[in-house]
Amino acid sequence: MQHSSLTLAIVHLLVTGLSVLLVAKVLPGIQVKSYGSAVLFAFVVGIFNAIAWYLLAPLTWAFAILTLGVGVLIINGLVFLFAGNLVGVKISGCTTAAIASVCVSILNWLMFLVIGNAWSS
Repeated sequence: MQHSSLTLAIVHLLVTGLSVLLVAKVLPGIQVKSYGSAVLFAFVVGIFNAIAWYLLAPLTWAFAILTLGVGVLIINGLVFLFAGNLVGVKISGCTTAAIASVCVSILNWLMFLVIGNAWSS
């Protein structure tokens, strides 16, 4: 079955919102009011990531190599912090934000394994 890019983008946004909400339930230092705010947060993080990685890509490769990947975690943490401040998701600090970004990525990956298998059958 063929799915449109818009459908996939909406599903990705909704799944990421769910991941954010689940991470906030488990990880101390991050508070999300509702699923709607988690989806809005996911949307803003997506926009910030697109901008940050497009503009900073030439600089971040050297930074990522020099810091053995820790720099990427810091940048992702900062993106989470900025997005959280913009939409009212409370994150206690950059370390919590970096951990949350990794946890959201892992949860997304796991959920898309399940969704991908369900969609393809």
